[in-house]
Amino acid sequence: MKIKLILIAFLATLGISNAQTQNDSRQLRDFNVVKVSNAIKAELVKGDVNKVEITASGIDVGKVETSVVGDALEVRLARGNYRNHSVRVVVTYVDIQGVEATSSAQVVAKSKIEALEAYLATSNNAYLEANVEADKLNLEAATNSRIFIKGNVKQLEVNAYTNAQVDGMNLVAQKVNVLGNTTASISFTATSSINGSLATAAKIVYDGNPSEVNVKTGTGGSIKKK
Repeated sequence: MKIKLILIAFLATLGISNAQTQNDSRQLRDFNVVKVSNAIKAELVKGDVNKVEITASGIDVGKVETSVVGDALEVRLARGNYRNHSVRVVVTYVDIQGVEATSSAQVVAKSKIEALEAYLATSNNAYLEANVEADKLNLEAATNSRIFIKGNVKQLEVNAYTNAQVDGMNLVAQKVNVLGNTTASISFTATSSINGSLATAAKIVYDGNPSEVNVKTGTGGSIKKK
């Protein structure tokens, strides 16, 4: 009986420990791309050093992996089955050119991303929010994900499909090339030209007065001015 009581007390203590909030701060080597996955909520902030600050609840903070592979910082969970947990990170970077959010991650870039060529990508129910100023911006959104984007670019390349959403009415681009498929929804402001194709109920809503609009539509695809 005493052994059972001790075991129960131990398991209860373990459960409380797992539910507690843990924090960690890690210095990082240089990177210029950030990849976030596994339902992690991330804020990106420009600074003088590369580091990540982690707040984890319901999971050991050591299970949150932050590794730089090549030029990319990957923020993810170690392999395992995790329930009733939350992970928030603040990534401080010196310079970034690309951001990827996958697997229900939520990423908000608090500082404007400035680059000659930048890219943002989302998939699998992820959300990404950013303000970008670049000569060229590449956007890719897939599988129920959303990109909320604003800023100014000379050239915009957009690829969206499988019920993804690119909300860019406050993104002003001179030239836009766009591909949309499978109920994707895309919006932006164009000043010079729009070219591309839409199919399978994908749609574009645009603002601005571009002199050239050449978008092929098929199988329910549509484009209209705001």
